[in-house]
Amino acid sequence: MTFNRNSLFSAVAAATLGFSALCAQAAEPALTAATASGAATTATFTGGATTNNGSTYTTTAASSAAIDAMGTIKVAAADVGKAGALVALVNVSGMGAFQMVSGGFFLPWNGQVSGLAPFAVKTLAATERVTVMDDLIGKNSNLAGLDFQIFFGYYTGNNINTLAYTATPISFSIAATPAAGCPTNTTLSTGGTFEGKPVCVLTGTITSNTHLNANNVYLLNGAVFIGGDNTNSATLTIDAGTKVISPVGLNFLVIRRGSKIVANGSEASPIVFTYDGDATATATTTGRWGGIIINGNAPVNGCAAGTTLCELEGEGSTGKYGGNNPTDNSGVLNYVIVKYPGQNITETNELNGIAFQGVGSGTLVDYVQVHGSSDDGVEFFGGTVNAKHLILTSNEDDSFDWTFGYSGKVQHAIVKQRAAFGDRGIEADNNEFAFDSLPRSKPTLANFTFIGRGAGGRGIELRRGTGANIHNTVVTGFDLYCLDLNDNATFTNGGSSATSLTGQLTMTHSRFACANNFAESGTDPWSVAAWFNGQTGNSTGTADLSGVINGPGLNAIPAATLNDSFFDAVTHIGAVKDQKSDWASAWMFN
Repeated sequence: MTFNRNSLFSAVAAATLGFSALCAQAAEPALTAATASGAATTATFTGGATTNNGSTYTTTAASSAAIDAMGTIKVAAADVGKAGALVALVNVSGMGAFQMVSGGFFLPWNGQVSGLAPFAVKTLAATERVTVMDDLIGKNSNLAGLDFQIFFGYYTGNNINTLAYTATPISFSIAATPAAGCPTNTTLSTGGTFEGKPVCVLTGTITSNTHLNANNVYLLNGAVFIGGDNTNSATLTIDAGTKVISPVGLNFLVIRRGSKIVANGSEASPIVFTYDGDATATATTTGRWGGIIINGNAPVNGCAAGTTLCELEGEGSTGKYGGNNPTDNSGVLNYVIVKYPGQNITETNELNGIAFQGVGSGTLVDYVQVHGSSDDGVEFFGGTVNAKHLILTSNEDDSFDWTFGYSGKVQHAIVKQRAAFGDRGIEADNNEFAFDSLPRSKPTLANFTFIGRGAGGRGIELRRGTGANIHNTVVTGFDLYCLDLNDNATFTNGGSSATSLTGQLTMTHSRFACANNFAESGTDPWSVAAWFNGQTGNSTGTADLSGVINGPGLNAIPAATLNDSFFDAVTHIGAVKDQKSDWASAWMFN
């Protein structure tokens, strides 16, 4: 159920005419302590403004973004299956009063719990979603520049005294519609327009907050740094539909430790980073500019034992990264497409599409594509950052790479090489210089689909002491191998034999469909095939993919259930179950 836009406009207009006098109450509703079925509630509430159907939320939405305002209620177990009612209250700055959302309309509320009209009456499911605004574009609705507060809740039966609700309102704002001209910290280019828009130039080190809106195109001039190294920190905010371009050459963007990038695109209007010759790019175009580097304060390995603060130096003189804060927050990448990055500095000093260097789990990464990198698609240099909905296409080196103690979580990822190009689907290290360095690399991956280049293709290589827990993965089209394990440190970390495992290196509920599924070596401590085949739910055979979408054969393979709140509960292996659940095709660059 969603709101009626006209009713909200009427409510705003009424507020302007003194509507608050009709239903005066405190700025915060006087709700009593949250209970469920007469006992302390175990219900949980999340929500806010989102451009990706609730995968991530934002506290500030661009006026050009199509946003939903929603709440997700995890209903208390004792209340699941009971008859009940959902409730929603909304306040918009300037209205002076909370409004009830009921039957798709905004209605006056008298400020009393007993006066709450239900949003919907229904049998309560384990998870309930309340959407009070659907695809709202601030600049088109006269709501740009306003602040919103929303309470969500539910009660059982007809007893409103069992009301369970958000302890504090979910708050967000829609930014004011930006004025014409180049934003602060950018300058107008004298080179004319790009795709009909003015070009504003970013250059050097930027040490104050900078907001790039979709009125302009933005040009990276050389190496652009946001903030100092944990000093003079700044946030680079980028609105949905914004394009950032680079001339051919070593032009790249670095977010230094302590600073943030908040790039909130949307399915309809992703944020695009590319080079200025994008219009003439071909299927084989790669490596025309540098890429994006994010440096964080999360842990990395590779320092001498006993080092209080382990810091490493980023590739390409991109600054230090690493620290002691696993929940460090470097911002948001949401519906972001990075095209044709990976310019080499030297043969051994290369830039990737996106380098996550010591980035922490407070950073939100969702719906991100890297296409046509001449080096890796994404590489995780230590850190704890998590990610969902990754698309890595046509990258010439490794598509997905980690090293130096990476321990994040990733779900829903598509890796697709092009014919005759691409090295590994995954290249995974703990530390290339000290294979047993701590903290050890040990990410958890789920629901990947790897489609290889065919001849010469190499799928997943786990080496140099890395750990990993991999689930629900499809690997096909790599003629040399689907899977290779290398180095004694990797095997030792994994277990004493192929069937006596430590839990540090595992793979379950996965399907291999390569010309050679395993790379075996007589010097390995145990058989790679035996390791794979001895774990739950693994199989070899065919992979009936239609593009990146599973066919009925793959969907008949049971999926692993992961007991971790980060991971979406799924019933399929691979990245995309079917056309109905296709999360990729509507926004990805193909």
